[in-house]
This record gives sequence, structure tokens and C-alpha cells, in this order.
Amino acid sequence: MSVFDLDIDKQIKQHQQKIQELEALRITHEKKLEGVKEFAEQIQRLCNQNNLTEEELYVSRSEQIENWIVGMAKQDNPSSIYQNLRKHFARTAPRGPRAAKEEKTSSLPKPKLAVGTYEHPVSHQRVTKVKRNPRELDQWIEEFGFAVVRTWKKD
Repeated sequence: MSVFDLDIDKQIKQHQQKIQELEALRITHEKKLEGVKEFAEQIQRLCNQNNLTEEELYVSRSEQIENWIVGMAKQDNPSSIYQNLRKHFARTAPRGPRAAKEEKTSSLPKPKLAVGTYEHPVSHQRVTKVKRNPRELDQWIEEFGFAVVRTWKKD
């Protein structure tokens, strides 16, 4: 026997082993499909016995269904139902500008902080205002309010 024959025999054994694994997977998949069919029949039978519709059943299980879908978001490869729902809600969700129109902004001029240095009391970060508010100062005003930030002036 040559080296080539051994490689071929080894590959044949590997492929046969893979075939056996795939056949086992097919058998378990067929069992699962049978279980799903039986489950659907059981649900239909129970709905008929108790005068329920499937929609009423889904509403009664809505919390569990929601938890299931939210749990899929954390998976690396979520199910197709998650992807389809995500696409649907992305299409039907209200757009940003429409939602922003609901809030009316004041036409009055904004109050202005005096020129000087302001110090955040917790982080001790200092910001100096010369003409316009620096970005950090605007963020502080947005987060804590104008009246609070005005009291942080140091000089």
C-alpha cells in the first residue's frame, strides 16, 4: 500500500462518520417536527374544547412571548422571527422629526450665563466661558438646569 491509499481510506472513514452524524441529526429533526405537529393539534383541540381562539391564547401568553423575543436580541444569531419583527417595527416606527414637532420650543431668548469660570461641584471639572458657552457647560445646563449651573461660577 502506498501513502496515497492510506489518505483516501482515512478520508472515507471521516466522511462515513460525518454521514452517520448527519443521519442522527435528521432523525432528531424529524422527531421534533412530529412533536411540533402534535403540539399544534393539541393547542387546536384545547382551544376548541374551551371556546378559545388562538389570538386569545397568544394574548394570555403575551408576557412570555415578549420575554422570548427580547431574549433573542441577546443571541449572536437570533431567529428569523426576530429579524422579521425588527424590520417591521423599523418600517412602522414613527420618525424622529414627527415626534420632535410635538414639543414646542420657546421663542423667548435663552438666559445667558455670565462670563467666567464654572466648576462642577462633584467632578471638580472647570470650564471657562469667554463669549459662547463651551459644549461641557451646555451639557451641564441640560443635565442640571440653568439655575443650578449659574451657582457654580467661581470668579
